Amino acid sequence: MKSNVEKISTFLFEAHEAGDKFVNLEKGMKPKDFNEAYQIQKQLRQKLPRGPLGGYKIALSSKIQQDYHKISHPVYGGLFKSEIFTSPQTIVLGNYHRMSVEFELAFELSDHIIDPTIQRNSENIIKDISNVMPAIELIDDRGANYDGLDPLSLACDNAWSGGLVLGEPIYNWQEKDFLDIQSSCEWNQEPKLTTGVLDAKPFENLCWLINELHSSKSELNPGMIIITGSVFKVRQAKVGDKINHILSDHGKVSISVI
Repeated sequence: MKSNVEKISTFLFEAHEAGDKFVNLEKGMKPKDFNEAYQIQKQLRQKLPRGPLGGYKIALSSKIQQDYHKISHPVYGGLFKSEIFTSPQTIVLGNYHRMSVEFELAFELSDHIIDPTIQRNSENIIKDISNVMPAIELIDDRGANYDGLDPLSLACDNAWSGGLVLGEPIYNWQEKDFLDIQSSCEWNQEPKLTTGVLDAKPFENLCWLINELHSSKSELNPGMIIITGSVFKVRQAKVGDKINHILSDHGKVSISVI
């Protein structure tokens, strides 16, 4: 008899292969807790023909989102190495069931990350980081209905990971005061949106994620890329969109959607 983990991961794999719309997992197809959900996620990633792991992403990163979905922490998923691109990048919308984008900081992990004995906090997390970059996350929500979204189902489905586009690393990032760095979104000819890059609590979320991954003995390697939540609301992309994420005078990420 198949285990629950095998049964659910196979169901999700077949749904991905068929291009089915995302639905919440229910009854016998729903994991009992997040530990089981992440076991299912890991098996799903191994079944999908998207290659090796290149890092991780966070979903439901804000307290407002967590309160709405009745959880007390974010949800994470894996980023595939083959889907981590450099800016500028042209994105083919037809490669996704339904694509949205978010605006984030990305962290490249240092050799220090392999030490599982340290509880990461705001003082020591710097040692785990080799580079910080502006990023645009690509989300494939498989046409989901966001009302009533089940976080356990989201965790099983790899947190809708669709890829990532990276800008150049911030020069001398260790010497920057991130309180002074503004994150700006340019979307076609619309008025520019600007906010503080720390509004999404990227360093706090990075600590949470690394502690979670080490506690579950998940794969964590130097050079992996971690993204930790968007400073602007997720937004669906369409053909013809030209989108920039700019970090003050510290570089930008650009995508064109065709």
